[in-house]
Amino acid sequence: MSDFAPEHVTSPEQLADERLVLARRVQRLTGELMTAATTRMDETLPWFSALPAHERASVGMVAKAGITTFVDWFTDERADTEKVAGIFSAAPRELARVLTLQHTVELVRTTMDVVEESIPKIAGDTVALQVQLRESLLRYSREIAFVAAEVFAQAAETRGAWDARLQDLVLDGILSNEPSELVSSRAAAFGWDSTRRVFVLTGPVPSRRTSVEVHIEQLRRSARQHELEVIVGVHDDVMIVVVGITTDERAQSDICKPLLPHFGSGTVVAGQVVATLTDAWQSSQEALSGYRALGFMNAPNRFVKAESLIAARVLAGDTKALHAVADLIDTALRQDVRLTLSTYLEKAPSIEACARELFVHVNTVRYRLRGVLEATGLDPFDPTDALILRLGVMYQRQMH
Repeated sequence: MSDFAPEHVTSPEQLADERLVLARRVQRLTGELMTAATTRMDETLPWFSALPAHERASVGMVAKAGITTFVDWFTDERADTEKVAGIFSAAPRELARVLTLQHTVELVRTTMDVVEESIPKIAGDTVALQVQLRESLLRYSREIAFVAAEVFAQAAETRGAWDARLQDLVLDGILSNEPSELVSSRAAAFGWDSTRRVFVLTGPVPSRRTSVEVHIEQLRRSARQHELEVIVGVHDDVMIVVVGITTDERAQSDICKPLLPHFGSGTVVAGQVVATLTDAWQSSQEALSGYRALGFMNAPNRFVKAESLIAARVLAGDTKALHAVADLIDTALRQDVRLTLSTYLEKAPSIEACARELFVHVNTVRYRLRGVLEATGLDPFDPTDALILRLGVMYQRQMH
């Protein structure tokens, strides 16, 4: 039997009493509605059924809060936005990383559909009461949708700001050679793929006519389009980009090509590719050393590797740049090849003169110098490489 008289209720007092009784019915049915909503989500939402048990329970808390809050809403039907926003505070903060806005909309829609289907059971056979309850539910669902959009927008803004702060800290940690555990834990917090190899780019800051932040965001977008991960920052008027790459075999210049337009005018210098982000300090020091040495070069290209600037880096004060070259000369070249190389570079800068100096055939000199290129990647017959090799020979001699 209905709790209400069949005649139409018109007085405000009767209307308030009527709404209160309906709200109490919804409240009594909360457990039943929750069970039905959970079953419906399990049947119709694949992402929900794939969640671990504790996350499913957290989603259930949000759904239950939605039904409970509707009871308060329907009692006085005032657009209390803060009350509706409280629905999403019912779940732990970690759930925000699991649920997307689309998931949340599907969650709310499914829960409200279950409540709407139960309206005849809640309001009885009185059509006017069913209509009243259905209209209120519609307005409530609309308010939830607005609040959900706002909550997710604020969460995205907060997460973006936090991720940017973490990236700044990671870049600072790389440049100051902080402990690898600290760098890797911070990087993991914003989702850096630890399996990627890494190198560092240094170059001019973009023109101030356009906000540097705009250029940085454009660089990040280009990186995503080419399946690269980047960490970007500006230090001492130098733009520094840590680039994470896959294990493909593309040339470093090809990898960097889509990123170069987002630097300012001038030369961009790349450090060597290293195994992981925690090794990026070495690449960053090479790239910065090369960038500081550009003033010694004659019209360098738009993109250069730091390893091709060793002589200029030494002139700029980075004598450590020679260590790898000297080590190669010491370990990769036989003693007779080292002697031939030093004689050719320092005493007799022609094949014939070198052969006379060493009392060997000219073909022997050619063979040994070609071996230098094969072992070190530096060509004694190229002027730039010859300068690097000569400095390397001198440095290697000093090491002993």
